[in-house]
Amino acid sequence: MKGYLQSLPGVGALFQRGEIQPAEVWAFYQHMQSRLRTKTANKADSLEMQLAAEALQRMSILDRQRFLEKYATTVGRTLYLPFEVGVPKGSWDLWVQVVVCVHEHQHVVQHDEEGPSYELAYLTSTSARARYEAEAYTCNLELHYWRYGTLPAVRPIAEGLKHYGCRPEDVEVAAHTLALTSVSVRHGAVVSEATHVALEWLNSHVPHLRAKQG
Repeated sequence: MKGYLQSLPGVGALFQRGEIQPAEVWAFYQHMQSRLRTKTANKADSLEMQLAAEALQRMSILDRQRFLEKYATTVGRTLYLPFEVGVPKGSWDLWVQVVVCVHEHQHVVQHDEEGPSYELAYLTSTSARARYEAEAYTCNLELHYWRYGTLPAVRPIAEGLKHYGCRPEDVEVAAHTLALTSVSVRHGAVVSEATHVALEWLNSHVPHLRAKQG
C-alpha cells in the first residue's frame, strides 16, 4: 500500500480547500494502525473474505455481494477494505474512509477487551452483534459531531442493522442505545477508545476540519 499516492500527481487540486486530502487520509490510517497494531488488506483479494461472504449468506446474515462491496470488515487485527485508502471510490469518499477507519478500529478494541469470544458472539448472537455495532457506530456519531457540530438521526443507523441479520427487537435496543449516546456526544463527551485515538491525530493535523465549538 505504501507509495500508491505517488501515482496520483496533483490529486490534491481535485479537492476543495477545507476538505481532507488523500495523503492526509493515508497518514491517518498509518496513525490508527500504529497505535492499535493493525493492518489493512484488500477485501476483494482475500480468500478469507470470500469464504466469509459465503458463510454469511448461508446463515442469512448478509448478502454475499453486499458484504464484499458495501462493508469494511475487521477480523482480529486486520481491516479488510473494499476501497484503496486515500482513493475515493463511489460512496467511499475521503471523509467516509476516515470514519470507516475509526469504526473498524473500535471493533479491534472490542476484540481486545473480550478475546476470541468476541468473534463467536458476533457471528452467533444477533443481540450481541447489534450491541457491538451500536458501540462502533458511536464512533460515527462522535466524528460527525467533531466535523460538523451536529448529529445525524440515529434511527436510520439502527435500521441499517437489519442488513446484519439483526431482529427488530435488536434494532430497537440499538436505536435506544444510540439515542442515549447522542445526548452525551452533544455535550462534548467522547466515549469510544478508537475515537480518542483518532482525535489525537485529527486535532493535531487537520484542526481546520473541526466544526467551530460554541
